[in-house]
Amino acid sequence: MQWGAAALVLLVGAQFTLWVRAHLAGVEPSVSRPAGVEAFLPINAMLTLKHLLLTGVVDRVHPAGLAIFLGICLMSLVVARSFCSHLCPVGLLSELTGRAGARALGRNLALPVWLDLPLRGLKWLLLLFFAWAIWWSMDAEAVAAFIASPYARVADAKMWLFFAPPSRLTLAVLGVLLVGSFFVRDLWCRYLCPYGALVGLLGRFAPLKVERDPSLCTDCRACTRVCPARLPVHTLTRVASVECTSCQDCVAACPARGCLEVRPPRVLPHPGRRALRPAVAIAVAVGLYVAVVGGFRLAGRWQTSVSEAEYRRRLAEIESPLYTHVGAMTPSEPAASPDPHAAVGTVPSHPASLATR
Repeated sequence: MQWGAAALVLLVGAQFTLWVRAHLAGVEPSVSRPAGVEAFLPINAMLTLKHLLLTGVVDRVHPAGLAIFLGICLMSLVVARSFCSHLCPVGLLSELTGRAGARALGRNLALPVWLDLPLRGLKWLLLLFFAWAIWWSMDAEAVAAFIASPYARVADAKMWLFFAPPSRLTLAVLGVLLVGSFFVRDLWCRYLCPYGALVGLLGRFAPLKVERDPSLCTDCRACTRVCPARLPVHTLTRVASVECTSCQDCVAACPARGCLEVRPPRVLPHPGRRALRPAVAIAVAVGLYVAVVGGFRLAGRWQTSVSEAEYRRRLAEIESPLYTHVGAMTPSEPAASPDPHAAVGTVPSHPASLATR
C-alpha cells in the first residue's frame, strides 16, 4: 500500500510540476492541475476544517486537501495511527533509509532514554504551536479571511516554488534528516513530524489495536525486537502507545498463533471481539480513507474553484508581496486588470487578531 501511495505521489508531483512550469512560462499547460497536490497543504487543511466546523461550508479553494486530511484522521482514529505505516510516503522513505543503515552498520542507533524522551517531545511542541495558531488565535472571521486571501489561493504553487529550486538551507535540512535517518530509524517520524503526533493522539481513541494474550505468550520477545517504535510489546496486554503505527510487524513476527492480534477493546462482548487478520485491518484502515476521499469526489468537492485564468494571472505575479504570509494578512487585494475569464475574489476585512498573529 505504501509503495502504491508513493508512486501516486510521484505521479501527482510530476503532473503538478508540468502544470506550474507551463503557467510560469506563460503557456497553456498540457496537463490539468492534480487536486491531490493539496495533500501537501496540511496547515491549510486544518484551517478549512475549522472553517467547516464553524460555518458548515466546505472551502472551495482547496477542498481536496480537506478530504485527504479527514481521510487520514479517520483511518488513524479507527486503526491506531495506521496512516503512518500503510499510506505515508515519507514513512516509507524513512523506513527504507533506516533499513539501509541497519544493513550497512549491523543495526540502527538507539538514542539513550534521557535524550530520546525530550526529542520525542519536539513533534508535540510543533503540533501544539499549529493548534494554538489555528484553533485558539484565529476566530471565524480571521479563518475565512485567510483561506480567501491571495496567498491561500496559490498556496500549492508557493509550496512548489519553495522546493523548486530548493535553497541551500532547504537542501541542508533535508540532507541532515536523510543522513540522520540512516543511523536512527524513523528519525523524522519519531522526533519531528507534527502530523504523526496528531494521528498518534487520535490513535489513542482507536478501537482497533494490537493486543497480546499473555496465556499464549512464550516470552521470545520477537515482537519487541522488530517493533520500529521500540515498544516493549512482550510486556503489554494492549499496545496503546501514541508511538504505535499499527504496522503489525510484531503480529507477523510472533511465533505463537493467536498471541498477537488486532482486536476491538475488551469492553465489547467476546463475539464482537473477533480478531482481524493483518491484511483485513489494513484494508479497513485504507478503505475508510478511500471512502472519505471518494465521498468528496462524488459530492463535487474535489476540484478547486480557482479557474485556470485566475491561476494564470496570479502565477504571472507570484513574486509580488501579495503572495507571502504577510500578503495573506493584507486587508484588501489590489484590483486586477480586466480579465473576463478570471474569477477574481477580494479578501474580506481582516481583524487585528490575525494581523498580530
